[in-house]
Amino acid sequence: MINLLIVLFFSTFVSEDITCITSGIFAKEGKLPLILAITVTGLGIFIGDLLLYLVGFFFHNLLNKFVNIKLWEEKLISQNLYHHWKSNFIFSIFISRFLPGTRLPLYLLSGYFRLPFFVFLTTSFIAVSIWTTTIVSLVYIYGKWIITNIGNRSQWWILVFIGFSFYFFLKGIQFFLIPTKRETFYLQCLKYTRLEFWPSFLFYTPLVPYFIYLMFKYKGIRYLTATNPGIIASGIAGESKSEILKLIPKHSISKSLLIKTDTQKKLERVKSWLQKENLRYPIIAKPDKGERGFLVKKIKSKTELNQLFQNFPIDWLLQEWIEGPYEVGIFYYRLPEKTSGQIFSVTNKIFPTITGDGVSTLETLIKNHKRYRFQSESHKKNNQKNLQMILPKGKIIPIGSIGNHIQGCMFLDGSHLLTKKLERELIKIADNTKGFYIGRFDIRYSNPNQFQEGKGFKIIELNGVTSESTNLYDPNFSIRQSYSILFKQWKLIFEIGHSNYKRGIPLFSYEKLFQLVKNHNAYRKKFNLLERNL
Repeated sequence: MINLLIVLFFSTFVSEDITCITSGIFAKEGKLPLILAITVTGLGIFIGDLLLYLVGFFFHNLLNKFVNIKLWEEKLISQNLYHHWKSNFIFSIFISRFLPGTRLPLYLLSGYFRLPFFVFLTTSFIAVSIWTTTIVSLVYIYGKWIITNIGNRSQWWILVFIGFSFYFFLKGIQFFLIPTKRETFYLQCLKYTRLEFWPSFLFYTPLVPYFIYLMFKYKGIRYLTATNPGIIASGIAGESKSEILKLIPKHSISKSLLIKTDTQKKLERVKSWLQKENLRYPIIAKPDKGERGFLVKKIKSKTELNQLFQNFPIDWLLQEWIEGPYEVGIFYYRLPEKTSGQIFSVTNKIFPTITGDGVSTLETLIKNHKRYRFQSESHKKNNQKNLQMILPKGKIIPIGSIGNHIQGCMFLDGSHLLTKKLERELIKIADNTKGFYIGRFDIRYSNPNQFQEGKGFKIIELNGVTSESTNLYDPNFSIRQSYSILFKQWKLIFEIGHSNYKRGIPLFSYEKLFQLVKNHNAYRKKFNLLERNL
């Protein structure tokens, strides 16, 4: 028995979890008393934790002899990581016992930064006692059954059940012990009560039966590709933003420049454009092919632009930065047999701002905001440099400037903005946009009075058949109102596409359409992955 105990003790230095399981099986087979199995295994794990702490402790002095580590430490401390960890030291040491993969770095750093040894000792002992007792006892209870049935294929599903039960047991411990996990779960639940924050698969599920109905009614899906003949595949995928802007009367659009992947001397080309158009930074950069805010950036300097070109070797559409501060989405449609179209909806885009309280950091204000918490990752990403800034009480700052819902912009119904003069001007522009029958103009303006007179605005983008009447995301709308807008929009899309087809507009082949969507999805996947890794 002594030899067995020695083997179990030292085995914990190799794999704690496997040793716990082995101890439980040995106890079940009668080779060891259960209490002794728990004690020896727990002791080995506990000693291993202390050794990690001591390794970190002595490594600090050793490393300092060869490398100047003060700069690295100051950087860590300046980022508030050290202080946050120190203030949660007991909790982090305890919970790491239940989070595989976190113990090694955490215990080494505890020693490295000379965090209280007695506190570490006590916390580790309590956590190890709970962990080891739980795991060894569970194996002891089910050990005989596992040994008897491990080779019985008819019982495989019970093994799977036990495995899943153990997994959810660990998840349950994490859920109850880790506040952030509870907060995340609570936030996810709250999202499902607000349609504007529903995940795409859920939001579009009710549309599927109606979409199928329209396919049967019009005897096909390819009519979508004839809806906007001036745009490739009507704007389903792979359309060029720069080519679309060329369709619109020139006086209505913002100044722009296409920088293709193979453009030589890109920065010199941009500099010449800025001088010619009397522009300066900031400017807006968008992938020439993209949607839903995909990689849209506000570029504040030549250095940022150069970095963007290096990180993402794609065709870029650069546009003048129109200060606004107002932006609207105008959804328009025209039936092919009519000479003039109609404004389907107006969306008023409200850019996010936040008010300081004189105490909290910007990151905390975002986290605690009743709306911004739902898109906290986007807001934090857009304000990385200022997250630890404490705003004076009452001070209001913008935390977003891109008119996209994914980037934190709120969409409200803006029908009250539409005057007769504005409506006539917008319809005139849309009617004269070549090959365009349905979609959404995104517009910026500075003076509300001028805008309602049909003046002083610029079109920054036109989206085709897959664009949406974004007022349906108004949080004040009922679910019924929102889906009523969405269903009516898709009814018009099929109706217009079918009518254009009968008037001689050719349809995309299924093969060509499938390849177009496939290529576009691969393109987006590639650069989304690249962005996450930067």
